[in-house]
Formats: sequence, C-alpha cells, structure tokens
Amino acid sequence: MFKQARWRLVAWNTSIVALLLLLIGGAVYGFFSSNLYNGVDRLLLERQQRLVDQMSTVGADAVNEYSFNSQFHEPEYPALITDTSGRTDLSTACLSWMTAFGTTCPADTKTPFSPDAIRAASTQGQDFRTVTRNGEAERVLTFLAPPTLGYPTEVVQIAHSATGEENALSELRRLLLFGGFLGVLFAGACGLFLANKSLVPIREAFERQRQFTADASHELRTPLALIRANAEMLGRSRTLHPEDSVLSDEIIEETDHLNRLVSDLLTLARADTGALQIIAKPVDLRSVVSDVHEDVRLIAQERGISSGVSLNGAVMVAGDEGRLRQLLLILLDNAIKYTDSGGEVNVELSRAENRARLVVEDTGIGIPKADLPHIFDRFYRVDRVREHESGGTGLGLSIAQWIVQAHHGSIRAEETAGGGTKFQVDLPLAPGKSSGGGSETS
Repeated sequence: MFKQARWRLVAWNTSIVALLLLLIGGAVYGFFSSNLYNGVDRLLLERQQRLVDQMSTVGADAVNEYSFNSQFHEPEYPALITDTSGRTDLSTACLSWMTAFGTTCPADTKTPFSPDAIRAASTQGQDFRTVTRNGEAERVLTFLAPPTLGYPTEVVQIAHSATGEENALSELRRLLLFGGFLGVLFAGACGLFLANKSLVPIREAFERQRQFTADASHELRTPLALIRANAEMLGRSRTLHPEDSVLSDEIIEETDHLNRLVSDLLTLARADTGALQIIAKPVDLRSVVSDVHEDVRLIAQERGISSGVSLNGAVMVAGDEGRLRQLLLILLDNAIKYTDSGGEVNVELSRAENRARLVVEDTGIGIPKADLPHIFDRFYRVDRVREHESGGTGLGLSIAQWIVQAHHGSIRAEETAGGGTKFQVDLPLAPGKSSGGGSETS
C-alpha cells in the first residue's frame, strides 16, 4: 500500500516539474525564435519597401525581364512576381539562368517559394513563414503588390536564407531537451526522497493502528468467550424466566457475531503486518471446490436455494489449502446470503490459458454498479440490514481479496444479465502441473 502511495507521489511531483519545465522551455524557445526571426523579418521588410519604391519608379516596365532583373535582383534576396493562383510571371532565379546560359529557364526556377503563403497573403495582405528550398531553410515574405503600379501581377515573394537561425534554434532545442531530461531525473530523485520522508510518520501511525487492532482483537477473545459461557449457563438454569431465556439467546447470538468480527479483524491485522504467511503447496482445487460445495449445499437447500457445481477436470494450483477453502466459503456464503428463496447459486471451476478460473454466480439481489468498486473495502455493506441479520461482519470479501492476492491471483465482481452477481477468481496454476480427468456437473 505504501509502495503504491510513494510511487504515486513521485509520479505527481515529477509530472508537475516536467510540466513546468515544458512551459518554461516553450517560453524560452518562443522568445529566442521570435527574436532571431524578427531580425530576418526586418531585413525582408526593408527589401519589400525598396522593391515597392523601385516598382513605383519603373512602373509598367516592371514586367520587362531586363528591367526586373536589373532593378530588383539581389543574390541574397531572390524574388518573384506571381498571381493569386501561383502562376509566376517573373522570377530572379529564372532571369539569372537566362542571363548565364541564354536558354529558357527550368520550370523549378519559376516555382513559388510557398504556395500556401500566396493563399494566406491573398486574404491577409502579408505573410511571413519559414520554408525549406533546395535543402536549406529560407524565410519568405509574401505580400500583395500595390494596385496602383499598373502591372498585371498581384503577389510578390521575397526570400532570405534562415540557415543560421535554424541552426541556432536546433542547438537550442537540443539544449532544452537535454536540460529538461536532467531536470525530470532530478525531480524524480528529489520526489522519491521527499515521498519516503513524508510517508515515515504515516507508516508509523498505520503500524501502530494495525498493532492496536491485532492486540485488541486478541484481548477481546477471552472476555467474549466468558460472556458466551456465562450466557449459556444462564440459559440452562431451571429458575430462569422464559422471557429472560430469550435475552440469554440474544446475548449468545450477539457474542457469536462479535467473535466472528474479532476473528476477521485479527486475520486482517495479521495479514497487514505480514504475520500470516501463505505456504504454497500443490492443491487439487477441484477437490476443494467439491468438498466446500457439498458442505454449503445443505444450508442452501434449507433456505430454498438450489446450487450446482461444474468441475472441468483436475486443476492444480500452488497455495494454502485451508485459505483456499476459506475463500470459497466466503464467496458461497455471500452468494447464499444475498439470494432469496427460489434462487440459484452455481460454482464453476475451469482452466483459462495458464490460470485456474473459479466462478461463483448467483441469481440474488445483485450489486449496484455504484457499489462494485467498493465491495472489497473493509466494513462496506451493500445491504446493511441483511448483512447484520445473517451474521455478517462486512470483512468477508476483504479477507477473500487478501487470500487471492496472497496467491498472486485476481478477483473481480460484476452484475449478471439476470440481475445477480458473479465473482471471478483467477489463480496461477502449479508449476509443472497439468489438468487431467473428465468434467463433472451436479
């Protein structure tokens, strides 16, 4: 229990620190990224203004290839003029090719730097973004050309290398990831240390409480035995009035109930402290189920409840036979207790892959879905009146869960289609043991 609580605390502390580091890292990265690209964006805006001024001076001659190349071409700022559909009319890359080789330029020299940016600028008027062209990062400014220039194109794109900025951001990302990883490791170590420290007083208080429960349960056994013995002697007295005899029987009944409660409390207290050990030995679970079912069958018949058992071959498990009998008695007693006259209680034993599966199903009042997560809690009762009338202590299913977990198994409960309850227990098979024999149903 404390181990789970410790790791939950560590997980929460580490998660919170990781979230804070993520937020801080994101803020740092965003700040540096913004500052780095702001410098490039300023250069592009300056180039944009010079282009607009030059185009205003050149006027309609801007569509002339020579004029466009001579007036607007700068090697560090490749540019192109296109319409909103992405059809390029003029491109400095194309004109440079034609100047150098005297032939028609390749198609890729007239490809827009970013078609998405053209669509964005067509609606927003201007767009900044980073794209990758020819394996290198470039910052692209896309803007609508002033409509007063008199040439037929609408959109201008200017690019500038952003390789230095991307390299710097890449290095920053590596540093932030490495620093964040070290920070999370450090937070986990600190969280584990603090969790261990904070759980010490809680663990000590819990140990004292468990020891008190065990001691109190043990000390209560003797006075309860004396009370019961005296009540029995009083009930056998010939001078006792009949009405007092009824009171004597009630004292004996309530004493028996307290004895069961004390016994269950002592069992759980010893289990919590580790005083109860499961000595694993090969156990024929089929024989255990058959014997226990035969014992409770008569009790079920007295209450008008029919019971059946299905045994699908011998199933060997490694465990404590006495505790496994106790587990089955608890489940069958619980099923009979919450099933009315005319109902059914069935037990099925089978193998599921490498595990033994024990199912106890009844047609009783069922368990509401809201109560299912809590039925293994100590002193939790679905029907408190019925539980007390039947002599229950509210600890039976808690003991059943402990027995299953001590055998490295699992137990779960679910509501059946008919409104009853089904308990399913899965236990690991004994090593090297295989099932044999035939099926048996009664």
